[in-house]
Amino acid sequence: MATKSKKARQYLTRTKIFAAMIYFVGVLTLYLSGMVFLNISQNWHFQAVATNSYYETQNFRIRFDKLLNNVINISIYYKDENSIETGEHLSREDLLASFKNYYGVIDGVITQSTEVNDTYDGLIVKNTIPENLKNNFEEYKTLVETRLAQYRNMYIQNQLESYRNMKREMNDYENFFYYLEDENGIKISSNISKEGISNMTRSIILEGGFSIDNLGYYKEYHNEVLEKSNCKLYAAVREPLLPGDAFYREQEEFYMIKRSYPILIGVSIIACIAIVASLLYLIRVAGQKQKGGEIEYMVVDKIYNDIHVILFIIFNFIAGMATLTLCSIILYNSTYYLWTYIFSTLLGALFIVYSTVWLSFTTSLSRQIKGRRFFSNTTIAVILQKVSYLFSGKTFCGWIVFLLMGYGMANCIMTMFLLSAILYSNTSIALFLLLCILLFNGVAAAFCARALGSLTKVMISAKEISRGNLAYELDLKKISPSFKNFAEDVANIQSGFKRAVEEAVKGERMKAELITNVSHDLKTPLTSIITYVDLLRKEELDNEKAKEFVSVLHDKSYRLKQLIEDLIEASKASSGNLTVTKEKINLKMLLIQAIGELEEKIKKAGLIIKINCEEEINIYADGRHMWRILENLISNIIKYSMANSRVYVDIFKMDNMGVLIIKNISATSIDVTPEQLMDRFVRGDVSRTTEGSGLGLSIAKSLSEIQNGKFEINIDGDLFKAIVMMPVWIEQNTEEIEQIEQTTE
Repeated sequence: MATKSKKARQYLTRTKIFAAMIYFVGVLTLYLSGMVFLNISQNWHFQAVATNSYYETQNFRIRFDKLLNNVINISIYYKDENSIETGEHLSREDLLASFKNYYGVIDGVITQSTEVNDTYDGLIVKNTIPENLKNNFEEYKTLVETRLAQYRNMYIQNQLESYRNMKREMNDYENFFYYLEDENGIKISSNISKEGISNMTRSIILEGGFSIDNLGYYKEYHNEVLEKSNCKLYAAVREPLLPGDAFYREQEEFYMIKRSYPILIGVSIIACIAIVASLLYLIRVAGQKQKGGEIEYMVVDKIYNDIHVILFIIFNFIAGMATLTLCSIILYNSTYYLWTYIFSTLLGALFIVYSTVWLSFTTSLSRQIKGRRFFSNTTIAVILQKVSYLFSGKTFCGWIVFLLMGYGMANCIMTMFLLSAILYSNTSIALFLLLCILLFNGVAAAFCARALGSLTKVMISAKEISRGNLAYELDLKKISPSFKNFAEDVANIQSGFKRAVEEAVKGERMKAELITNVSHDLKTPLTSIITYVDLLRKEELDNEKAKEFVSVLHDKSYRLKQLIEDLIEASKASSGNLTVTKEKINLKMLLIQAIGELEEKIKKAGLIIKINCEEEINIYADGRHMWRILENLISNIIKYSMANSRVYVDIFKMDNMGVLIIKNISATSIDVTPEQLMDRFVRGDVSRTTEGSGLGLSIAKSLSEIQNGKFEINIDGDLFKAIVMMPVWIEQNTEEIEQIEQTTE
């Protein structure tokens, strides 16, 4: 029993929702882990996995190389700020190339035919300038004369700023040491002694193209400035590193990432397991609420499977390309934090959408396979099914399809021959083919006209049936073979309706006759019983028991008489066999009269009736029938309302209808529907401990409908609400009254 309960819980909706939540949590976790890996790869290229020491990483080498170059540039190339300001380190070629690039000057005839002078404020013309390039030459000349000297100063200023930045950067490092000497061993610059560097483990000595490497990877270091100067550079990095510079911060980041890698890998593996497990579970229970139960399909299952697969493949391709693009943007544009954040969010949204599509696709396939409709729900299968249905003869004869195809092909062939004859100016053959085409299409048009005439006859027959004219006969002999099956189906529907109507009329007639005969047979002896009981009541009986029995006989006989009268009236009302004489009726006054007639019973039941009617409502109805409706409703309230409770009656006008609503609280729970309560012999008191025949509400409904009104019941817990709607009286125009009646019908 416990095993069965456990299996049942597997198919509960809340279990499926929980599994879906696990799936998406796993997807989100995997995405976040991937983003962390991607962020690490931006700076470290997965070196944290491949290397054991920070000193072995490419990041350390790049930073160390940069500092070596800074030392060489500061001490050998630039030397000091004065040499930079005097333009000592200014390369003429580099300056002119930068100037041309800055102002968009393209090398050509003009630049080859001219040369910038030594003061950088004019041009020296070496060759003749072509006439068509005179204007361009003047523009270039003006640019050199007005801008080149200024640009040279700006270029020198940039060199000076670069020099200062390198010096500031060197001062920021606490763990980098260097000693630079010339070819004679004289110190040029340093931040430590030569012996201090020699005692360090992580050190290097550079002299021209040769190096003494204690760092473990420098085999040959090339720096053109160092090689030309014949200087010797000693450099080292402290081990262990002390806090205070970029080396230390980068080392801390390296070891933090190295410690985080196993955690990230473990979390990713757990997320993958959760995704796979939840996905397999959802595939297993997809479309079922219990094991072996009926498959419930979703909207996505309406898509044909082959189209679904194609769309899924296209989506995978687009999503894959979008993922690669976003990853590339994030990876190579890491300096723009806002855009990185935006593209990371887009990548996350794409990942969630992709996972949702995967889940939808796999569960849809699971439902299709379980329901054994994977192949039947494909476009190929549907086309084959439609074609086979087309030739099955259920709609029209299959040969018509071949006939239509043959008609089209014949027209195409004859038209092609006609065009060929016209093209080759063969008039006689062209006229003959034109005559054949006209004759052929004329015969086809006659055939279609006959078929359409048959279709019109069938449609007229169907329209007559919809109007209730079952006596209309369709002559099947005059129907074209194209629509023979269709006409036979319509004729069968007509004959079926006719038989059903005849049987229904016969049943109603027999029922009415039975009720009338039985009621008549019961009324005769019942009248005698009532008469004799009345005689006994007039006699002076000494026996108290006998008096009590006579009183019971009197009550029961009159109740039986009322029941028979209700039965006869219900039969007449439901069959419409009642005369209706409509007149102007004040609905509120009629209600007050009905309450007055039953006032004694109302007081005995302890009920208080509250009437809410803000305006006078006159309806167009039959007074006798309306009286019976109100009497039945009030009697129903007396029998079934909670003792000592209030009954509320609302009377108002709504859309040319007078509306009366009676609301009361039931003494017992109402366990039947409003529709059942309006059926015959159905009572709200299922135990039948109260008086009543179960015909009152049924009679009220029938009497309302024969007066072109409406009768409804609403039940809300123990609150019972009866609604009667009748057309309002319109004194000015009697035609409007008839129109209201027709609209109500």
